[in-house]
Amino acid sequence: MNLKHWGGRLLLGCILVLAALACQSADILVTQLQPTATPTRTVRPTFTPIPPTATLVPPSPTPPPTIAPTPTRTPTRRPTARPPTAVPPPPVVVQPTAVVSKMPYAANPASCTHSGGQYIKGKVYDSSDPSAYGVSGLKVALGGGGGTDPWIVINNFDDGVYSFTLAGDAGPYKPAGTYYVWVMDSNGNRISDVGGPININPLPPDAAGTCWAGSVDFWRR
Repeated sequence: MNLKHWGGRLLLGCILVLAALACQSADILVTQLQPTATPTRTVRPTFTPIPPTATLVPPSPTPPPTIAPTPTRTPTRRPTARPPTAVPPPPVVVQPTAVVSKMPYAANPASCTHSGGQYIKGKVYDSSDPSAYGVSGLKVALGGGGGTDPWIVINNFDDGVYSFTLAGDAGPYKPAGTYYVWVMDSNGNRISDVGGPININPLPPDAAGTCWAGSVDFWRR
């Protein structure tokens, strides 16, 4: 019984050894049959340099428009009160003393109207009364305002009337001119105030200021 038992064990051990040898032989055979692996060189990837991307710089913000500062208004100063200027008293106007003419004859204001011819006439009275008689035997001068440069001298008539004819009714008429008259004695001395002015002109009858026939009367003081 033991021999069979040990014989079975031995047989089982042989089988196990043979199986182990067979597996090893199979591994060797498989190893030999596989191709020898050639070591492969790992290729490093080539990197193409990427151009640097331009950094986008944000645009500078547009500065706000410069606003001029509003000038500060300086408060208006009140003017310094000044003492009132003393108003000088009005000048004393000295009224000129009326010069009393020493001439024996006075002259009335001159007058002038339109007429057919140009002339100056008047009358020398014995007094200031218009109804007084005329004074004859006197000389009457026609000239400038000074009363010292007579242009024409005539004798008055017996009734005291005098007349200077500048232009007849048919002309030729005198241009505009200013005339004065005065009375003289027989020696040529002025014995009256100067009468005038008489502004003789050739204006038509209806024109304003027309003056063809001038007149100045004199009267004894």
